[in-house]
Amino acid sequence: MSRNLKDILLAELEKRRARNPLYSLRAFARDLGLGLGSLSEVLSGKRDLSKKNLLKVLQNINLDADQRTALLNSSQGTKPQTPEEAHQLLLEDEFKLIADWYYLAILNLAKLKTNKADPAWISERLALEPYLAIEALERLQRLGLLKVERAKLVRTAKPLTTSSDLPSTAIRKHHSQNLILAEKAIHNVPVELREFGSVTMPVNLKNLPKVKALLLKTRKKAAVLLEEGTTNEVYTLSFQLFPVTALKKKQGASK
Repeated sequence: MSRNLKDILLAELEKRRARNPLYSLRAFARDLGLGLGSLSEVLSGKRDLSKKNLLKVLQNINLDADQRTALLNSSQGTKPQTPEEAHQLLLEDEFKLIADWYYLAILNLAKLKTNKADPAWISERLALEPYLAIEALERLQRLGLLKVERAKLVRTAKPLTTSSDLPSTAIRKHHSQNLILAEKAIHNVPVELREFGSVTMPVNLKNLPKVKALLLKTRKKAAVLLEEGTTNEVYTLSFQLFPVTALKKKQGASK
């Protein structure tokens, strides 16, 4: 791994110094999320990075999916991964950077034939502040998730997902924002263009994992059906299932 990563980092450092001749190795280490000593040893070929530090570096330099996969596959103590597995490994770290709802919305705007790589168009379509559209578009390109070709937005990665049942501040933030958007839609979107419903019932908690798996399967089927043919809008599909009773603590459960 050292040789490949060393070459990539040296090329990145040279590129940044071309833009700013005063850019130092210390600044480079800071921007990569590494200690100066660790970076110096990697650049001199004396050491490899741990998987944790490698993931930090991959968040802060712009590499395509193949390059990321190759570096992760050669990481110490890591078994070879398929591109799909390597992509999944990065998702949580990347998701922390794009937890706001409009990032995923922009990625899906790219799938519309009528899309424009224009922050003003994105701002109008998503009712988004112009500066947020500009910032999001730049970040998605920097992460290698989106590119611009012939004034059009082009997705460069597979649809993003996150690990299920994984506690995460970013994921909670994302879902909280979706609930706020859902509340606005109840009042502002015509009923024929939305679907809200609920049912309250007594529950056997032993069956909850089966129901969650069923909802996940249904969500995926619904997404495939909605994407058939020519797409012209971006929707969010959310399931809401939660207790309205104060759950009793299981015996021996941690407080």
